[in-house]
Amino acid sequence: MRKVTTGAEVALWLFLIATLLTGCRGAAPPPTSWPGLTVAEGVVYLAAGAKVYALEVETGNQKWEFPTEEKKGPFYATPAVEEGLVFVGSNDGNLYALDAATGNQRWSFATHKPIIAGPTVAGDMVYVGSADSKVYALEAATGARRWEFATGNWIWATPLVAGDRIYIGSMDHKMYCLDAESGQKLWEFEAGGAIAATPTLAGETLYFGAFDGKVYALDAASGQKKWGFQTGGWVWSQPLAVNDTVYIGSMDKVVYALDAASSQKKWGFATNGAILAGPAFAEGLIYVASEDRNLYALDAATGQKRWWFAAQTSIFTPPMLANGAVYICSQDGRVYALDADNGNQRWIFPRTEQ
Repeated sequence: MRKVTTGAEVALWLFLIATLLTGCRGAAPPPTSWPGLTVAEGVVYLAAGAKVYALEVETGNQKWEFPTEEKKGPFYATPAVEEGLVFVGSNDGNLYALDAATGNQRWSFATHKPIIAGPTVAGDMVYVGSADSKVYALEAATGARRWEFATGNWIWATPLVAGDRIYIGSMDHKMYCLDAESGQKLWEFEAGGAIAATPTLAGETLYFGAFDGKVYALDAASGQKKWGFQTGGWVWSQPLAVNDTVYIGSMDKVVYALDAASSQKKWGFATNGAILAGPAFAEGLIYVASEDRNLYALDAATGQKRWWFAAQTSIFTPPMLANGAVYICSQDGRVYALDADNGNQRWIFPRTEQ
């Protein structure tokens, strides 16, 4: 019998994870949601608490918020933006499609279980996973369901769409490769722990991390394992592949630079907190967010720290890059826009009280 998952159970899981991270250090209680951040077409989209916000990328001024009255959150998933629509999943089990210009709801699709995973848009389709253990393929314009695929446990990972294939990890320890048109399973690979982050495809290799502490490299066509690299903690971070190097963070507090072909460690940089967010890259720098409240800018070749910026609370959301700025969101729902070269703050949302 399939285990029934409730919003309360998911919230409890996130609470336990937050407790694991903060321990007994007198930290603030865990947030009511896991903020998601996306930058697209000159707008910053934030899903935090019970709201989705659209902010001007240059100033941080609010353009709109959703919902205006009726509660639909909390939101745990990163929004996806395409063709004038913002897609965001909610703890109420619905995927919402919003007008990107106004925030008005176009349609919603009910999975009946919390949506922790961010959706992915490809062509005229949007793909999303749910805590009901299923992956759904929906028509982006209407929300009509084309197909669904059942895994063995919750899905917290955003699907990766590459050509006619979908790669999706599940908390059942498996990475699945599906046909994008039909949802038919092409292959599966079983890791030693739950998979909660989006994989990365570089060339013919698929990279991802798991809660067994390993980083995996698979042949993307067949699912055959190429190599595995052991870290000292759960791996929740999405890998970043740049040229011949894979960058990935671990809950052992270290971000690793690995040789993409062999898994040989090139360098490691230790922070003072768990790393759950995937890194970002621009102009020779790797940007890494940590539970220790800091965003670090590291030399991609050496791991040497160039600068860092301290937020007011932990950062579990991946940094976003656009217009010479790096955008981060801390667990209290604050968004910071920083100069990508030196970390100087450009703006903060919401505005700091005087």
